[in-house]
Amino acid sequence: MKEKRKRSIFNSHLDLARLYWDKVLQKRDWAIDATCGNGHDTLFLASKCEGVIGLDIQERALQKTRELLETSGVEKGKVLLYHQSHESFPDRDKPIRLIIYNLGYLPGGDKEITTRVHSTLKSLENALELILPQGIVSITCYPGHPEGALEESALLRFSESLSPQQWSVSFHSWKNRCQAPSLLIIQKN
Repeated sequence: MKEKRKRSIFNSHLDLARLYWDKVLQKRDWAIDATCGNGHDTLFLASKCEGVIGLDIQERALQKTRELLETSGVEKGKVLLYHQSHESFPDRDKPIRLIIYNLGYLPGGDKEITTRVHSTLKSLENALELILPQGIVSITCYPGHPEGALEESALLRFSESLSPQQWSVSFHSWKNRCQAPSLLIIQKN
Protein backbone atom coordinates (compact mmCIF):
# COMPACT_ATOMS: atom_id res chain seq x y z
CA MET A 1 0.00 0.00 0.00
CA LYS A 2 1.32 3.43 -0.94
CA GLU A 3 2.01 5.81 1.90
CA LYS A 4 0.05 9.02 1.62
CA ARG A 5 2.13 12.15 1.33
CA LYS A 6 1.74 14.38 4.38
CA ARG A 7 0.29 17.79 3.66
CA SER A 8 1.06 21.03 5.38
CA ILE A 9 -1.91 22.65 7.13
CA PHE A 10 -1.40 25.49 4.68
CA ASN A 11 1.06 26.07 1.90
CA SER A 12 0.53 29.78 1.37
CA HIS A 13 -1.02 32.86 2.88
CA LEU A 14 -4.08 32.28 0.66
CA ASP A 15 -4.78 28.90 2.23
CA LEU A 16 -4.97 30.56 5.63
CA ALA A 17 -6.93 33.57 4.34
CA ARG A 18 -9.52 31.31 2.73
CA LEU A 19 -10.03 29.48 6.03
CA TYR A 20 -11.01 32.83 7.56
CA TRP A 21 -13.18 33.75 4.57
CA ASP A 22 -15.02 30.42 4.72
CA LYS A 23 -15.64 30.83 8.42
CA VAL A 24 -17.27 34.26 8.13
CA LEU A 25 -19.09 34.24 4.77
CA GLN A 26 -22.74 33.23 4.52
CA LYS A 27 -24.62 32.57 1.26
CA ARG A 28 -26.72 35.75 1.52
CA ASP A 29 -23.70 38.02 2.08
CA TRP A 30 -21.78 40.19 -0.34
CA ALA A 31 -18.01 40.50 -0.42
CA ILE A 32 -15.64 43.04 -1.92
CA ASP A 33 -12.43 42.12 -3.68
CA ALA A 34 -10.69 45.50 -3.46
CA THR A 35 -7.83 44.42 -5.75
CA CYS A 36 -9.04 41.92 -8.38
CA GLY A 37 -5.67 41.09 -9.91
CA ASN A 38 -6.06 38.00 -12.08
CA GLY A 39 -9.49 37.18 -10.61
CA HIS A 40 -8.76 34.04 -8.59
CA ASP A 41 -9.96 35.48 -5.28
CA THR A 42 -12.99 37.05 -6.99
CA LEU A 43 -13.90 33.62 -8.39
CA PHE A 44 -13.47 31.97 -5.00
CA LEU A 45 -15.70 34.57 -3.33
CA ALA A 46 -18.37 34.21 -6.03
CA SER A 47 -18.68 30.53 -5.09
CA LYS A 48 -19.26 31.36 -1.42
CA CYS A 49 -21.76 34.23 -1.28
CA GLU A 50 -24.62 36.01 -3.02
CA GLY A 51 -22.45 38.51 -4.84
CA VAL A 52 -19.05 40.12 -5.17
CA ILE A 53 -17.99 43.67 -5.93
CA GLY A 54 -14.59 43.72 -7.60
CA LEU A 55 -12.32 46.73 -8.01
CA ASP A 56 -9.06 47.34 -9.82
CA ILE A 57 -7.28 50.36 -11.26
CA GLN A 58 -6.01 48.34 -14.21
CA GLU A 59 -8.32 47.46 -17.07
CA ARG A 60 -6.03 44.51 -17.83
CA ALA A 61 -6.78 43.05 -14.38
CA LEU A 62 -10.51 43.47 -14.85
CA GLN A 63 -10.33 41.82 -18.28
CA LYS A 64 -8.43 38.84 -16.83
CA THR A 65 -11.03 38.61 -14.05
CA ARG A 66 -13.93 38.74 -16.55
CA GLU A 67 -12.34 35.99 -18.66
CA LEU A 68 -11.78 33.75 -15.63
CA LEU A 69 -15.36 34.25 -14.41
CA GLU A 70 -16.79 33.50 -17.87
CA THR A 71 -14.71 30.35 -18.42
CA SER A 72 -15.65 29.19 -14.91
CA GLY A 73 -19.38 29.63 -15.60
CA VAL A 74 -20.11 32.30 -13.00
CA GLU A 75 -23.58 33.70 -13.71
CA LYS A 76 -23.75 37.25 -15.02
CA GLY A 77 -24.70 39.79 -12.37
CA LYS A 78 -23.18 37.81 -9.50
CA VAL A 79 -19.95 39.82 -9.77
CA LEU A 80 -19.97 43.57 -10.31
CA LEU A 81 -16.63 44.85 -11.60
CA TYR A 82 -15.49 48.48 -11.33
CA HIS A 83 -12.49 50.14 -12.96
CA GLN A 84 -11.48 52.30 -10.01
CA SER A 85 -9.18 52.67 -7.04
CA HIS A 86 -9.98 50.84 -3.83
CA GLU A 87 -10.01 54.19 -1.97
CA SER A 88 -13.82 54.23 -2.14
CA PHE A 89 -16.46 51.56 -2.56
CA PRO A 90 -19.53 51.55 -4.84
CA ASP A 91 -22.95 50.08 -3.95
CA ARG A 92 -22.87 50.77 -0.24
CA ASP A 93 -26.37 49.32 0.14
CA LYS A 94 -25.12 45.72 -0.03
CA PRO A 95 -24.60 43.71 3.22
CA ILE A 96 -20.80 43.46 3.11
CA ARG A 97 -19.44 40.73 5.39
CA LEU A 98 -15.94 40.44 3.90
CA ILE A 99 -13.52 42.82 2.20
CA ILE A 100 -10.26 41.43 0.87
CA TYR A 101 -7.09 43.04 -0.38
CA ASN A 102 -4.22 41.35 -2.15
CA LEU A 103 -1.79 44.27 -2.21
CA GLY A 104 1.18 44.87 -4.46
CA TYR A 105 1.17 44.63 -8.23
CA LEU A 106 -0.67 42.57 -10.82
CA PRO A 107 1.04 39.17 -11.16
CA GLY A 108 2.60 39.10 -14.61
CA GLY A 109 1.92 42.83 -15.01
CA ASP A 110 3.88 46.08 -14.76
CA LYS A 111 5.64 46.07 -11.37
CA GLU A 112 5.70 49.87 -11.40
CA ILE A 113 1.90 49.91 -10.99
CA THR A 114 1.40 48.97 -7.36
CA THR A 115 -0.90 49.70 -4.46
CA ARG A 116 0.26 52.68 -2.38
CA VAL A 117 0.29 53.39 1.35
CA HIS A 118 -1.94 56.48 1.23
CA SER A 119 -4.74 54.98 -0.88
CA THR A 120 -4.61 51.66 0.98
CA LEU A 121 -4.96 53.35 4.39
CA LYS A 122 -7.85 55.48 3.10
CA SER A 123 -9.49 52.35 1.72
CA LEU A 124 -9.08 50.51 5.01
CA GLU A 125 -10.71 53.38 6.91
CA ASN A 126 -13.69 53.17 4.52
CA ALA A 127 -13.77 49.37 4.77
CA LEU A 128 -14.03 49.49 8.56
CA GLU A 129 -17.08 51.77 8.28
CA LEU A 130 -18.73 49.48 5.72
CA ILE A 131 -18.19 45.99 7.14
CA LEU A 132 -21.05 44.26 9.00
CA PRO A 133 -20.68 43.16 12.64
CA GLN A 134 -18.62 39.95 12.83
CA GLY A 135 -17.38 40.66 9.30
CA ILE A 136 -13.70 40.78 8.45
CA VAL A 137 -11.20 42.72 6.41
CA SER A 138 -8.48 40.45 5.06
CA ILE A 139 -5.27 42.06 3.81
CA THR A 140 -2.42 40.20 2.15
CA CYS A 141 0.74 42.31 2.25
CA TYR A 142 3.83 41.82 0.09
CA PRO A 143 6.80 43.28 2.00
CA GLY A 144 9.25 41.92 -0.58
CA HIS A 145 9.27 45.18 -2.57
CA PRO A 146 9.83 48.71 -1.18
CA GLU A 147 6.24 50.02 -1.39
CA GLY A 148 4.93 46.71 -0.04
CA ALA A 149 7.19 46.95 3.01
CA LEU A 150 5.96 50.50 3.65
CA GLU A 151 2.32 49.37 3.27
CA GLU A 152 2.72 46.47 5.68
CA SER A 153 4.39 48.69 8.29
CA ALA A 154 1.72 51.42 7.99
CA LEU A 155 -1.13 48.88 8.13
CA LEU A 156 0.30 47.28 11.26
CA ARG A 157 0.65 50.67 12.98
CA PHE A 158 -2.91 51.57 12.00
CA SER A 159 -4.37 48.23 13.13
CA GLU A 160 -2.56 48.38 16.47
CA SER A 161 -4.40 51.65 17.19
CA LEU A 162 -7.87 50.07 16.78
CA SER A 163 -9.99 49.71 19.91
CA PRO A 164 -10.02 46.09 21.17
CA GLN A 165 -13.64 46.61 22.24
CA GLN A 166 -14.62 47.24 18.62
CA TRP A 167 -12.06 45.22 16.66
CA SER A 168 -10.10 41.99 16.85
CA VAL A 169 -6.81 42.07 14.95
CA SER A 170 -4.56 39.19 14.00
CA PHE A 171 -1.33 39.21 11.97
CA HIS A 172 0.25 36.14 10.38
CA SER A 173 3.70 36.05 8.84
CA TRP A 174 6.11 33.36 7.77
CA LYS A 175 9.13 33.41 10.03
CA ASN A 176 11.34 31.19 7.88
CA ARG A 177 10.47 32.52 4.41
CA CYS A 178 12.35 35.68 3.54
CA GLN A 179 10.09 38.46 2.21
CA ALA A 180 7.05 36.17 2.04
CA PRO A 181 3.52 37.63 2.01
CA SER A 182 1.82 38.29 5.34
CA LEU A 183 -1.83 38.27 6.31
CA LEU A 184 -3.61 40.88 8.42
CA ILE A 185 -7.14 40.05 9.61
CA ILE A 186 -9.39 42.66 11.21
CA GLN A 187 -12.78 41.54 12.54
CA LYS A 188 -15.55 43.87 13.67
CA ASN A 189 -16.71 42.79 17.16
